[in-house]
Amino acid sequence: MGLVNPIDILTCEIRIGAPDPASPIKIQNPILLTEVKEITITESYKDLIGSAKVSFPKGSVYQSVIIENVTLDGIDATSVFVNRLEDGVLIEKRTTQVPVSEVAFIVGQRISIKLGYNGNIKSMFEGYIKGVSSDDDVILECENLAYKLKQKQAPKITTPKKTYINDLCGEKYGLLKGTNFELHKSTKEWNIQIGEVRITDNFTVADILESWSKMGLYCYLKYESDDYSQMPKIAIGRPYSSKKSEMFSDGSEVQVTVISDRPEVYNIQKQKNRNSAKYYIDFLYNVAENRLTTTKVDPKFLAVKAQGLGSDEKFFSVTVRRNPDYDPTDKNSKEFQTVNATQISKKRHKVTGNKTASGAETKTKVDMDSYTVVPYHSTKKNITSDALVEEAINYFKNYNLNGVKGSLLLFGDFGIRTGVQVEIDDPRNSSKNGVYLVEKVTTTFGVNGYFQDIEVPYKIQSVETYGKN
Repeated sequence: MGLVNPIDILTCEIRIGAPDPASPIKIQNPILLTEVKEITITESYKDLIGSAKVSFPKGSVYQSVIIENVTLDGIDATSVFVNRLEDGVLIEKRTTQVPVSEVAFIVGQRISIKLGYNGNIKSMFEGYIKGVSSDDDVILECENLAYKLKQKQAPKITTPKKTYINDLCGEKYGLLKGTNFELHKSTKEWNIQIGEVRITDNFTVADILESWSKMGLYCYLKYESDDYSQMPKIAIGRPYSSKKSEMFSDGSEVQVTVISDRPEVYNIQKQKNRNSAKYYIDFLYNVAENRLTTTKVDPKFLAVKAQGLGSDEKFFSVTVRRNPDYDPTDKNSKEFQTVNATQISKKRHKVTGNKTASGAETKTKVDMDSYTVVPYHSTKKNITSDALVEEAINYFKNYNLNGVKGSLLLFGDFGIRTGVQVEIDDPRNSSKNGVYLVEKVTTTFGVNGYFQDIEVPYKIQSVETYGKN
């Protein structure tokens, strides 16, 4: 008789209750649900507001713990109590069970979702209920803790041209004052210069933070450790950079900018002597479905379209490609050339000529249909065209020539969050192997199993780049 493989049991804990005004991460007098039809959680470092959708069949049972103070004279001897105070008061703790219905939930309540296998659960979502609907099932529409930033009026301020994130979000200008949020420690260390900020209209704090994404400067919630009982912090950064001096990294030896958590070893034997990614993904064990496609990019037909904000507060772009006539034996021959330099009006986005970039003296547009055009955004304010071209060239040299598009559907072994590094190891297709930055995570949990669909558009460590081939 052969051995029977153990069966992993799906486990979830959903707690819902009133938010604690003093500490939003805490839930007052929560109810507990361990039965659910389906949960979908979506988060990306490109979006400040993450979302969750929770579906319960009507009639699911939840537990509610009621704590009351009673005196010795009026208590039944069979009541359960957990403490006796010095003045003779008993603390009675009773557990009740109630079936789920739409009236059990209120918009604005806190919700906490933990998922896992065999009772080993991990916090996957902390947020608020923003909508309740009922048909055959009771459905909760939720947003993460940044939901409250949509309800917080931003202060009306005007800053000088050289303004830093730490000053804007700190005590000097107080953008985050009264929100219970603060900057992530790594963001404080980087202290990004964002230029002049004018807040004159009725904007919320969320409006301000989300507006920066247009420049490729993303804001999202990030925990400083794996202790999810603490409030997350606001991390601000971008997934790539042109120079090592501009890296947003965790201290690991990655030559391209990353937004990542501290390195950890999950499979010691396989991770030993490997890259310092947070998660090691074995294609033969952890992957439920491969949704990645791999393409080989010819550097002769690769171009980088870079966009920046000039001193006139207008966006402009330049496109850099390899010079088809480049002769490495000729010291006067230029390896790269600039084409299609444009200037974009901030109000109307009207494309006009831009002759400020060296090599872009003509307005003639070059057809780039046969090229793989990679977008790049500079976070520097008041950048010149030549400086933007330099950044684009550096990014070109570090670009991974083995392009990977799509996503991976993983089993729920890791509980991956957005903005972390993962190392992929596929023994059948080595072109996929490397360290990636997770851009978006869609977590599904329910009667069909526990899965995570991760989008990994940025390979941040690879064997072959244009500058290292």
